[in-house]
Amino acid sequence: MRKIIVCSLFCSLAFANNLDILQKDKKESRELEKKYIESNYESNKNDWISPINLNSSLNRSHSISSDNDKFSKSVSIGFTQSIYESGGIEFTIQYAKDKLKYDLLSWENQNSQLLESIYDTLLEISKLKLQIEQSRYKLENKDIELIIKKIQYEAGRTDIVELNNAIMAKNTQFKDNISLENSLKDKEYELSKYTDLKYDEIEILDFKNVSKEDFINYNLDFLQEDSKVEMLNTSYKKTKTNYLPKVSLGATGSYSNIDDLIKNANEDETSASASLTLLVPLYDYNKSNKLQDSKLEYLKQRSQVNDLKNEIAYEYEQILNQIDTYEKYNKTIDDNIKLYNELISANISSNEAGMTSVYDLDILKNTKKINEYDMLINDINIKLEYSKLYFKIKG
Repeated sequence: MRKIIVCSLFCSLAFANNLDILQKDKKESRELEKKYIESNYESNKNDWISPINLNSSLNRSHSISSDNDKFSKSVSIGFTQSIYESGGIEFTIQYAKDKLKYDLLSWENQNSQLLESIYDTLLEISKLKLQIEQSRYKLENKDIELIIKKIQYEAGRTDIVELNNAIMAKNTQFKDNISLENSLKDKEYELSKYTDLKYDEIEILDFKNVSKEDFINYNLDFLQEDSKVEMLNTSYKKTKTNYLPKVSLGATGSYSNIDDLIKNANEDETSASASLTLLVPLYDYNKSNKLQDSKLEYLKQRSQVNDLKNEIAYEYEQILNQIDTYEKYNKTIDDNIKLYNELISANISSNEAGMTSVYDLDILKNTKKINEYDMLINDINIKLEYSKLYFKIKG
């Protein structure tokens, strides 16, 4: 049997890039997305480099008023390359680097979200399996409660309302059991959308704690949006250079051949030229608006990132508070289990003496089991909370 370890990482970067757990098509899609990002970077980085153009033409000229009939062929090659843009070239290259950083963080974040979905689904399946086992003990208790109510009703010690309530309670529990089974099938189907591995082919390991400082500073959402600030700032600086002086270098080489069809003569001609051009933008009606838009976009993103950092800090406190709540639940459940152990011991003695019914002992044992399952289910709930921390940080 194949085994994939879903690791408890402190360095989620390594995990976020481990796409082996994904379905083949999903993994290929993610890998192609990364290749596209890297290819796009190369294209953006060299965007300032102008192409070399090759031109050719054929021309036939004939004059009716004069004795003139010529056929000409020409070919030329040349380029016009910007060599100075008041910093524009440097900002073009820097923008490509900033965009690469942003795109890779976005890619990694999406990978992490995919893997978190898989891991959380695994935990939900584990929880549902425990709840299904627990529900059998709950149903058994409802059976016992119904038997007791029937005995009491036949003995005239209770009315039909209490007996009917016991029947309805058993039916409700039976429906809950069916609902849990259906939920388990839904989760197993959900898992199959992400991976070809089955639930029992994936080992789930515990997470360790993440400090608040790490959760904020290495948070993938924060890093992604913060890198966008850098990208927009570079874009704003690049936009400003559009209205500053530029220098470009041009060069052209050409060859032409002219056939004089009347005189039966042929003439070749070659030429070359070079130019250095200074462009000084004097006036652009939209300059102020374009610069203002670019600057405001940068400032707005920076403000949003500051707000996001506060939200992340609050999210961390919420998660830790929920973990603390589950741990307090477990403490209470543990106390209940100890109490049920005492009651079971006492009930065994009284049952052997014929002082209490066997039904009482069964209810106590079943209720103790239900509490033990509650503790195991809470442990999974705690893991689900920790996963919210781990899959959001970069190593």
